Amino acid sequence: MEFATSIAENVLGRLAFYASQKISLAWGAQLELTKLNKTLSTINLVLQDAEKKQVKNPLITHWLGKLKDVCYDVDDVLDELEFRKLRKKLLVNNHGIVKGKVRQFFSRRNPIVFNFKMGHKVKEIRERLVEIDNEKREFSLIQVAQLAEDHCAPRRVHDDRRITTSTVEASSVIGREGDKQQILKHLLNDTDFSSEENVSVISIVGLGGLGKTTLAKLVYNESMVKENFEKRMWICVSDNFDIQTLVKGITSAAGGPKCEDESLDIMETMLQDTLRSKKFLLVLDDVWDTELIGVTREKWIVLKTLLNVGANGSKIIVTTRNNQVASIVNSSYKHPLEGLPHEDSMSLFIQRAFKKGEEHRYPHLIEIGKDIVKKCGGVPLAVATLGSMLYLNTERHKWESVRDNDMWSIGNDNILPALKLSYDALPQHLKPCFAFCSLFPKDYIFNSEDLVSLWTAQGYLKCKKNEDFEQIGINYVREFSFRSLFQIELEMKTDIMFKIHDLVHDLAISVAQVEYSTVNSRPSSGFDIVRHVSVSKKDLFGEEAKMPDFIFKLTKLRTCLIPDICKMNQHFVKTCILIFKYMRVLDLRESALEEIPSSIEIQFLTNLRRLWIYSCANLESLPPNMKLLTALHTLIIDECEKLDLMKTTEGPQGLRSFVLRKSDLEVLPPWLEDSAKVLQSIELADCDNLTEILELQKFTFLEQLRIDYCSNLLALPEGLHCLSEFRELEINNCPKLSESCKRQLKGQDWSKFAREAKIKIYPDMDTDEDDDEGAFDDHNAISTDRYSDQLQQKCG
Repeated sequence: MEFATSIAENVLGRLAFYASQKISLAWGAQLELTKLNKTLSTINLVLQDAEKKQVKNPLITHWLGKLKDVCYDVDDVLDELEFRKLRKKLLVNNHGIVKGKVRQFFSRRNPIVFNFKMGHKVKEIRERLVEIDNEKREFSLIQVAQLAEDHCAPRRVHDDRRITTSTVEASSVIGREGDKQQILKHLLNDTDFSSEENVSVISIVGLGGLGKTTLAKLVYNESMVKENFEKRMWICVSDNFDIQTLVKGITSAAGGPKCEDESLDIMETMLQDTLRSKKFLLVLDDVWDTELIGVTREKWIVLKTLLNVGANGSKIIVTTRNNQVASIVNSSYKHPLEGLPHEDSMSLFIQRAFKKGEEHRYPHLIEIGKDIVKKCGGVPLAVATLGSMLYLNTERHKWESVRDNDMWSIGNDNILPALKLSYDALPQHLKPCFAFCSLFPKDYIFNSEDLVSLWTAQGYLKCKKNEDFEQIGINYVREFSFRSLFQIELEMKTDIMFKIHDLVHDLAISVAQVEYSTVNSRPSSGFDIVRHVSVSKKDLFGEEAKMPDFIFKLTKLRTCLIPDICKMNQHFVKTCILIFKYMRVLDLRESALEEIPSSIEIQFLTNLRRLWIYSCANLESLPPNMKLLTALHTLIIDECEKLDLMKTTEGPQGLRSFVLRKSDLEVLPPWLEDSAKVLQSIELADCDNLTEILELQKFTFLEQLRIDYCSNLLALPEGLHCLSEFRELEINNCPKLSESCKRQLKGQDWSKFAREAKIKIYPDMDTDEDDDEGAFDDHNAISTDRYSDQLQQKCG
């Protein structure tokens, strides 16, 4: 059972606050919260050890599952307390105190009744937790403090981790000749080192299962390499980058004296004596930056200093699935390893699935094999494993069952562990973020803004006071990409488009367990365990695309993601609000609603940070009192042609980003000036009636202005060139504006602005002018329509 530690720590943080605050609960309920906090704190000390040991003990997995369920229930109780607190505040703000008190006394919201029920609920949860606490004694779990002190402890629970050697059968390796030649070019080049260092580093970086170790073995055993280096050493590092262990291993591999019980100082001397003035090649295979025990900059400097006694031209090859490691070891050359082309993947598959030359007897199986190989996404480990599984099996239905079933459900024992290591090495706070991605279909193009918003709603982002949620979320996305789990397609200043490899998506499904329900993992029972659900097109029935009945059994649901074709009506939304009282995400885009349900008062969403109003054809005005949305920093209005922004007299006052697309406005609303001291980015697109932009002298922190397809804009706004923080101007397919802009930029007052800002002016699509001034290559361009299409992708 995955990421129990992350959930428990999140709940503990909230519990500690409520247990220490006077929140107008009955004394008994307050005492139960305090006891609950104490019991969960005790259990939390052993959770990291439990998550590692569950691999060999399914009873621990079951125990962790029960614990997670209790933690979610505690979180829900705390949500109820928070809701009551906000409701009371709302009544006060609406001057309904006296009337509210009379009504509440005779209602189910009576505070006495509420406190009694809440106290009983907390007590019942605590009793379940006490039972779980008693059960943990059966498993001999180690407390986290002991794990931190004894760095060998993680090794004991990783007895089944991968150990590699330098041996390889070169003839069996397919499709890596080009990669090998690239590595050899840098390996045999004696100029890849500085005057201060004799040893330089080459990193091979890629997803688990791509063949980094195999590539390193090919290079290591190449005859030219053997001739070029006086000594060669191969060390499998794995997750524990321990200096003493590495010194002992390298000395032994280099043919030095045997290290037994000597002190570290003596062993370091023995290592340096063994390597001094000798040209060597050292392979450090499978290096991690795992918390506490992985490689750090400090550890690397110590090891590199010891090794620098070698002769000029000595090399270290580091294989890792983490780009961060490549930075830590200060690589002179980093080789990103990609998946195999389809032709090479087929060759490898045939090699593993048939006896030599016999594949020609089974053309029908070869055709099925092509589909199987496509599923492997170029990952050699997956190709080889599935091919080996089908070896000597010539029954058509067996091959078809492999092709037609999800690869994790076909019983192989090699692919999942190879990728699972990447998941296990994630910091605890990233694990639920990764599992959440299982709700989306394969080949989905993720948008960081949308995904970070969903993570934030679930409370997954660990932010300190005054930290920006969006920036923290962007950093999470980048960290996943460092670890080769996300594949970035397009990166902009405040937005990242990325995909997830099919096998990584399967990994996300496998760790998400039963809490996340999709078409591939719908529960047959135990509906009270499901907290997140996504509905794909396959789930929908009939022309009206009605929601499946099983959705309404998920009473503890927190997330419901629904595809565009399911037109939610007023009844469905009201049903969701009545049944799913713990709901944190309900996507109302593309719904058939004519108005937002009364239970949602937008002006009271004082923590709302990002508001995107999209394709509301009949919307004529923004909600009243937008100025009350004090946390709102991003406002996107897209395809709302009837929306008259001039009707709003007082808009939000803290906007950092404003986006307007497909609007009939002739001028921008004056209330934008209320955000003049904080606004950083303005984007205008497909606003054909727009003739002028606000004067921008007051917008002292404006950094970015992007204008697309605004055919009647005649000139840049006054004062733009005076803004000291301005960094980027982009104009796309605005012929009148483009011409006047080029003239403005040549003016004396604008010359400094033109030199310091990043200026991109796309040529008019209808012109044949060959003017390169301010333009940039087409391959760097992305049109507004394409960008919007990518943002609007949903499940299914």
